[in-house]
Amino acid sequence: MNKTLQKKTGTPGRRPKSSSADMDTREALLAAARRVFANRGFEGTSIREIAEAAKVNKAMIYYHFKDKVDLYRAVLSSSFTELQKIWEDDIFESSASAREKLQTYIEGFIRFEQGNEELRRIFSTDFTGFGENVKWTADNYFAENYSRLAAIIEDGARSGEIKKVKTQLAIITLIGMIAHSFMFQPIAEYVSGSKLELSPARFGAFVTELFFDGLAPRSGRNGKGRRGIDRRAKQSSY
Repeated sequence: MNKTLQKKTGTPGRRPKSSSADMDTREALLAAARRVFANRGFEGTSIREIAEAAKVNKAMIYYHFKDKVDLYRAVLSSSFTELQKIWEDDIFESSASAREKLQTYIEGFIRFEQGNEELRRIFSTDFTGFGENVKWTADNYFAENYSRLAAIIEDGARSGEIKKVKTQLAIITLIGMIAHSFMFQPIAEYVSGSKLELSPARFGAFVTELFFDGLAPRSGRNGKGRRGIDRRAKQSSY
C-alpha cells in the first residue's frame, strides 16, 4: 500500500517556487509560523504576528500562502512529511513479523516526536475538538498511518502472533503510549525527580514489549497471576 493521501488535496502553499531564495524565504516563514502557532494556537494567531516573528511584511506571507489556513496547513504538512517517511523502510514490504514491523514504526514515531515539540504544543491547543483543520490533517496524514498500522495488526492476528482485538483500540493505545509520554515527560520528571529517557532504542523496545505482552495470545503469557489477568481481560474484552 503506497498511497500518498497528500496528493488528494495538494500540498498547501500558493504556487510552486523555483528559486532557492524563494524556498529559503518560505522555510523561514514556516519556521516563524510554527513558533507562533505553538504559542498561541490557530485561533489566537494573526498573520501580522507571524510577519513580525519572521521580520517580513504581510505581503511577503501572502505571496507564498493564500491565507492563514493555507499557512497553518503548510506548517502541519512540513512536519507530517517526516512522519510519512517512516513507511519508506523496506521492512514494511517484507515478510517480517508484525512485531518487527511495529517496532520499526514505533522507533520512527519516537524519533518524530523527539523532533516536533512545537507540533505537540499545536496539538494540545488546536486538536481538542474536531474542526476543519483536524479533519484536513486526518484525511491527508492520519488516515494512511491508521490503515497501514491496521493492516500490520490484523495480519498479526491472522497469523496468531497477537490475539484478535479491536484494531481501533490497539492503534490509539499504541500511539497514545508514545505521544502522551512525550506530552507528560516534563511532569513525570518533575514529580519523580529524575530524567526520563525516551530514546528510540530503549523507549521503543519498552513500548514494543508492553504492547505485545498485552496483545499476546493468553496461552503464550508467562508469569504469576495469569489466571487473574485472563479473568479481568474477559470482563473487559471488546
